[in-house]
Amino acid sequence: MVLSALRFLFARRSESLGTLCGLFWRSLRAEGIGPTWRRLRGYVGTVNAAATTPLPATTTRKDVLFVAGCPGHPRRWRCEHALERLQRAGRDGDIVDHPAAPLLDYIDCYGEFVLQRVPHDASVEAFVRAAKQRGKRVVVDVDDLVIHERYGPQLPILRGYSELARELYVQQLRRIGRVLALVDEATAPTTTLANELRATFPHLRVAVVPNIASRAMVERSLAVIAASPEAPSVDRVTLGYFAGTRTHDADLASIEPILLELLRARPGVQLLLVGDVAVSSSLRAFGARVQVRAAVPWQELPHLLRAADVHLVPLVDSLFTACKSELKWTEAALVERPVVAAAIGPFRECIRHRENGWLAVDAAGFAVALREAIDDGPMRRRLGQQAHVEAMAAATMPRSA
Repeated sequence: MVLSALRFLFARRSESLGTLCGLFWRSLRAEGIGPTWRRLRGYVGTVNAAATTPLPATTTRKDVLFVAGCPGHPRRWRCEHALERLQRAGRDGDIVDHPAAPLLDYIDCYGEFVLQRVPHDASVEAFVRAAKQRGKRVVVDVDDLVIHERYGPQLPILRGYSELARELYVQQLRRIGRVLALVDEATAPTTTLANELRATFPHLRVAVVPNIASRAMVERSLAVIAASPEAPSVDRVTLGYFAGTRTHDADLASIEPILLELLRARPGVQLLLVGDVAVSSSLRAFGARVQVRAAVPWQELPHLLRAADVHLVPLVDSLFTACKSELKWTEAALVERPVVAAAIGPFRECIRHRENGWLAVDAAGFAVALREAIDDGPMRRRLGQQAHVEAMAAATMPRSA
């Protein structure tokens, strides 16, 4: 406990103790002890996790330093995988986590810096200005529509938040936007998100840098395929829905009537829900046919992805969802599983209807596609295999530099 407290006090760089104490009392008055304790525990946990990442030596001389401002999937796909891609191209770099890393200490250690969803504070601004004065390249990478406070109303995650929680989230958008305003370059995984960056920050030069799966992820996916060949039985079909955050609750709700109809009409249909999912009482009424699993470490994800015969990617049509990347298609394709996806954003680009997956323009189209996916086993497997071939060609690391 003492070690954890000391680590937090050492690593905390972006917020003063006065600011944190003020927020603690505001939260306590507005929301009570339960939400306040969860918020405090989450913040301390994030800072401490950042502090446990070993820092590079300040004598190092490498090409790129990735500064991860958002743990979890964004760090893995946009920093860890990006660093691997860099290394396979013959360059080198490191990853540090905000807010634990003293960025100014590394200003002469790297030629380029990538700030992945790093929010503004005085130390970040001082670092960016000093880096630019030294002729260092500073790029901001964003993987979601979290680029400016004006997009707050577009974010489904804010529905159901308390007034204080919404204020804090919008404040985070504002802080990321302030960093974007300081730099000259940005990157994003999709064309739609890149266009929003250009529209919001006309001074930015924006490049599209697609998500690429790591070699370790590919190897685990191939091992899962080899260990679980297709069964000849068509008596049971599992539909899989994987959610990283509660931002997707409205998406699942948009096709729930279809899922309920299929579960009632087809006794062999099962539903696998993974991650932070709000499961309705109507779905829970089907008992063991609706399996609910917590999110798993990425090393275990291919096995769970393979457990579903078809993956569901319903999306409520909005700018927020249009800016998302095609990761759900990529992850499913790596284990030879097809998806039924809403025809929104990048899914319209990576999926060719009934060739490497299914696209649905509305709820009726989703119902038609799902029935075909359930009833036509050979087609389901063919689409999954074709998606796998294409994902291996376009969304994975080259085998050699």
